[in-house]
Formats: sequence, structure tokens, C-alpha cells
Amino acid sequence: MQKEITIILIIIIVIITAHIVTQNYTKKSVLFMTEKLNEIEDIAKQIDENDKQNIDSKEMQDELSKKINDIRTEWSKINKNMAFYIEHDELEKVNTSLILMDGYLNMEDYSQGVPELENCEYILRHIKDKQSLQIINLF
Repeated sequence: MQKEITIILIIIIVIITAHIVTQNYTKKSVLFMTEKLNEIEDIAKQIDENDKQNIDSKEMQDELSKKINDIRTEWSKINKNMAFYIEHDELEKVNTSLILMDGYLNMEDYSQGVPELENCEYILRHIKDKQSLQIINLF
């Protein structure tokens, strides 16, 4: 009897530890992605304002393209790690939103790109909230 209780306690401790580690990784990753998306949003809004005022913003567009490529590279790494413990449908929503955002911003359609960027942020926050240990998530 003592042996079984010890094994059960070890299993419970491993499960709780794994959950804490994955939850911390998810929070850290979502925070990182949200910060990068906010940077992209600020640049996109500045470019849109410059275009309305007929100001050349070629350098800002280059910076925007670089940041988008950087975030897609980082998301690729994060996606591979999160795929072990998060539903693939949720991750696919983020992938789709990033691709749409990238396409709109590369076509300089900021009126569609910025809302898609905000949608991506929303999905990331939803993933973080869904993975957190809360009473509402237990039932």
C-alpha cells in the first residue's frame, strides 16, 4: 500500500510540475509575441499616417518587413514547442492570422492588416487564458 501511494504522489507531482512549466512558457511566449505585434502595429499606423500626408516612408516599410520576418521566425520556434501541449486548432488560428496580417501589410493595406494583427493578439491572449489554471478551466 505504501508503494502505491508513493507512486501516485510522484505522478501527481510530475503532472503539476509539467503544468507549471508549460504555463510559464505559454505566458512568456504570449507576452513576447504581443510586444512584437504591438511594435508592428505602431509602425504600420505610422506608415499609414505618413501615406495620408504624402510623406515617404520607405525606411519604415523596410523596418516593418524586417520585424514581420523576425516575428514569423520566432513564432515558428514557439509554435513547435507549444504544439506538444496546446490544441493544434488554436495554434493554426495564430498561423492563419499571422499570414493574413503579413499579406495585408506587405500589400500596404493597413486598414485590413491592423485589425488582423489585433485578432492575432486576441487569439494569443485566449490561448494563454485557456491554459492558465483557473476554476473556470477546471469545469
